[in-house]
Amino acid sequence: MPSIEMTKAIKSPAQRVFETVAHLGEFAEAIPTITAAECLTDNETGSGSQWRIFRDIGGKERSTVFEVLEYEPAEWVRIVSEAGGATWDAGFEVTAKGKGKSGGSELIWTLDATPNSIKARLGLPLLMGAIEKALAPDLDAVKQYCESGS
Repeated sequence: MPSIEMTKAIKSPAQRVFETVAHLGEFAEAIPTITAAECLTDNETGSGSQWRIFRDIGGKERSTVFEVLEYEPAEWVRIVSEAGGATWDAGFEVTAKGKGKSGGSELIWTLDATPNSIKARLGLPLLMGAIEKALAPDLDAVKQYCESGS
């Protein structure tokens, strides 16, 4: 199963960073390539919440449904989606670093891909580097969004 792990230090309280990645509507606000987000459930956050996210990918708008499977307030959220012949399992772990005004947080984003087709099984290992490169700006956008106090 191909996997990616990225870490970002953010000069913002851990609670703020967690709210940004765990609430998919807010996450959508932070990421410039996300064009719209639509909540599909009564609950916008927490286990069981589902969102349809619309994203500009190479000049074309694509939509994907994301579901929160695990939610540990202020610490961990696990979100799953189906796209491109694979199941994408993303985990966001947030930890506080330092104290007071000099404090901040660390965001660790893990992404596992489980292929659901032969084509994906063959292609995913080759594409993971490009996917990581494409997602790195999302971490930068979350950092900027949280640090700007948006």
